[in-house]
Amino acid sequence: MIKKISLLSATALSLMATNGVNLIGTSTVSRSMGGTGVAFYSHATEAIGKNVALMGDLDKKDEFQLDMTYFRAFVTSSVRDDNPLNTTPSNGHAEVSDSQNMPDTNFLPTMSYATRIDDQTVFGFAMIGAAGMAANFKGDYGHRQLKSSMMLMKLVPAISYRQGNTTFGFAPVLGLGSMSLNYDDNYRQSDGTVYPNGTKPQSNREGLFGTNVGGSDLIPALGFTLGMDVKVTKKFRIGMSYNSALKYTYKDVANFSQFGPNGMVSMADEYTNGALQNYRNSNIDGNNFGNGSQTLAEYLNSDFGIPLDVGNALTALMPKGLVGSALDKTDPQNLDDLTLEQPWEIAVGVSYEVTKKMTLTADYRYVAWGLAEGYKDFGWQNQQVIALGMEFKAKKYSYRFGYNYAESPISQITGEKGALLTNVEGHYIFDQALSMLNMVGFPAIATTHFTAGFGRDLTDDLHLDVGMVYAPKVTHSRSGSLLPADYIVSNLSFFNYKYETSMEQISLSMGLNYKF
Repeated sequence: MIKKISLLSATALSLMATNGVNLIGTSTVSRSMGGTGVAFYSHATEAIGKNVALMGDLDKKDEFQLDMTYFRAFVTSSVRDDNPLNTTPSNGHAEVSDSQNMPDTNFLPTMSYATRIDDQTVFGFAMIGAAGMAANFKGDYGHRQLKSSMMLMKLVPAISYRQGNTTFGFAPVLGLGSMSLNYDDNYRQSDGTVYPNGTKPQSNREGLFGTNVGGSDLIPALGFTLGMDVKVTKKFRIGMSYNSALKYTYKDVANFSQFGPNGMVSMADEYTNGALQNYRNSNIDGNNFGNGSQTLAEYLNSDFGIPLDVGNALTALMPKGLVGSALDKTDPQNLDDLTLEQPWEIAVGVSYEVTKKMTLTADYRYVAWGLAEGYKDFGWQNQQVIALGMEFKAKKYSYRFGYNYAESPISQITGEKGALLTNVEGHYIFDQALSMLNMVGFPAIATTHFTAGFGRDLTDDLHLDVGMVYAPKVTHSRSGSLLPADYIVSNLSFFNYKYETSMEQISLSMGLNYKF
């Protein structure tokens, strides 16, 4: 039962997020007002997700709230990788594919409850879909059949305490996360035989509980959140919140050796139809090709046109032991763990009641992607988020509008030296591979969001909220060469690459709040 509840509470968010991998707002009201709400009270249950101190405004009745969000991102990635060692080199032409929609990741429920203990103290509990991302290019060999999926949820028991015009909030946080990265570049099994068509193990791995979501397990992480709410005047309010980092170590995410020098050996073996595997298994060093008397260099020359001196140099640089080690390390059955730390973030917000019918809100949020383990290795940068919102009340209705903007934590790059290596948790990965993973597998590139929604009192105790978020199409790219010197690049353009991704997002939310 716990597994079913966890899946229900978390699966939907893993398609894409908005500020990095974080949703803007965790409830319908907040999302329809640009993700603001650090200093704006709508429901005590909603406060658990944006500023736990705001629960202090709960009246004498308990609250239960259920929010449901439909989320859809439209992602198109263009891959141009002219490296001749690729199974399907681009040859100067980009391969363009749309990320496949995964229906079991499109719906996100969030549930919360709040009750007043005494005049000063309120307790609440929430299961919140917090963050996620996904892309699915299974079947697209130019995109290496890459399929990424990550989902995060939070279980939050919260308490707030009011003293005068100031309320403080605190909540321990149990995070639950799951992640996988299915990437197929190695086409040979550990015994040297080729995987039958369509059976490469990574691209066929299932996610959580047999779905497309995340990896095989839910990984726990512990943290906390703090909040403060100050009613400066009857009309003006200031709020502050802090979310600690949550450190997840995901199991069996991917074979990261495929993204570094060992992967080049594997690609060379694929390009030469198993010559390096044959060389590794030969009884006489290098003499097991063609009619049995050819050396590796002679075989590469006769069958692939590689000059003899280059072939001899390769043989000298890659003795059997090194070749065997590289091929073993890139076996897609050998999967590595990956630590990704959801970064700490701090937010400050204000709200001002212009009239009894109209309230304006504004939030500033700082998200430390560039300091978080894992994300900093992938080159993500710290992010500043600006959000604006407005609510207008008319009888039983409330009309809401908002705007949210943040630069992508993933920078755009031209002229990248793709052969340089970056240490990602003990694995040396080509910068070219990091660019592909960021642009194709984890394209957290959305910047601008327009939001709108409304609320209506259905009865004295039942309230309905509806909201929409739209992120216009944005395009990011990274390009460079696998060779480090500019003068070489100009002469050997077949080592150039360019990864470009476009994304557009839309989400629809509905929330029901019941007092009893």
